[in-house]
Amino acid sequence: MQECRYGKEPLDTRLFVLQLLRKLPVILLAAVLGALCVGGPYFLTKVTFGPAKEYEAVTDFYIDYAVKEDGTQHTYINQATWDQLVKDDVFTDKILICMLWLGEADEKTVENTPLPDIEKAAGITKQQLQGYLYATVLSDTRIVTTTVTTNDPALTMKIEKALVQAMFDFGEQQKEIAEVRIFQEPAEASLVIADVRTFRACMVGVVSFVFVTVLYLCLYYALDEGIHIPATFERRFGIPMLGTIHSKELPVLAGKLLPEKPVLLTADKEVDPEQVKKALAEKKIETGEAYRPEELFERADSSTAKEEQTPVSKQTGDLSDKKLLFIVKAGAHNGKQIEKTLDMCEKCKFDIAAALLWDADEKLIKAYELPKHVFYAWQKQKAERK
Repeated sequence: MQECRYGKEPLDTRLFVLQLLRKLPVILLAAVLGALCVGGPYFLTKVTFGPAKEYEAVTDFYIDYAVKEDGTQHTYINQATWDQLVKDDVFTDKILICMLWLGEADEKTVENTPLPDIEKAAGITKQQLQGYLYATVLSDTRIVTTTVTTNDPALTMKIEKALVQAMFDFGEQQKEIAEVRIFQEPAEASLVIADVRTFRACMVGVVSFVFVTVLYLCLYYALDEGIHIPATFERRFGIPMLGTIHSKELPVLAGKLLPEKPVLLTADKEVDPEQVKKALAEKKIETGEAYRPEELFERADSSTAKEEQTPVSKQTGDLSDKKLLFIVKAGAHNGKQIEKTLDMCEKCKFDIAAALLWDADEKLIKAYELPKHVFYAWQKQKAERK
């Protein structure tokens, strides 16, 4: 009876794609959720509740290195050394002292003032100052660029002025340096534009959520054992399928394949036999009794036990000579249950004449059975509606 079990049957690519297309709203919802779940927290962290505004002052110095007695130039100071120097005590102490000089403090008083008092007078500590400073060397090793970054534009410029004076003092004290000149000095601190990449964060969320959603849908439909279209049932079990209750060919096929008042059999609890009978009656198809598998096999067992005493046909009716109409619930996860029921019917010699797909998705079936390309057909339907 069975031609292939659902665990080994080939993938129906057309049905698989149609099922994915029907889930486009779910994929779009996943994209929106991804943008909100990733881009939202990123925006709140970087913008709404992000760090305070920062102001920076960038100064370019030209370092003219001295020449040795033999006529060769002293080795230049590289980027890592400059960055370390401006953060060491050599520079930070000078900057703190210069900040007081700029405040018109007496030079002798400053020199005799302990460091904690200097920090208090300057308004910042040495540790804070070290976090505000950065130095780099670009392509030309003679050009040193210093950057002062704080949350206060006035404090930024104050430190920058002190840094310039400290750089001049440092150059005078080093025999390797002949002269320090300023190439570029800012007139005021500029606002640091934060590197906020909300759009990229949203795109990361969209791609991640859509990928996971599509992967889940692919696995779900690839492993789905349910019956969604009549062709799947016929290919899997080799039993003629009448179609659905709304199929145009139902009356013709029922007249050819079914006897008068066929017995109904369903393995799905969601199927109400009375509704099936009523729907078939509207199509002028008369049916007999309706059974579920356990009822059918229980009756077969009791009939076998009483066979020697009384003819079954007189007491309970013999079902072995009747043809059954198998009702299949569409879209349910009932593949294994259907296989089990059909196996039992084959072993008990119950003749299943045909099957009916109940509560099916008619739009999916029509899209699957379209003779033209699905996309072309949808465009045509859309044009007809307009």
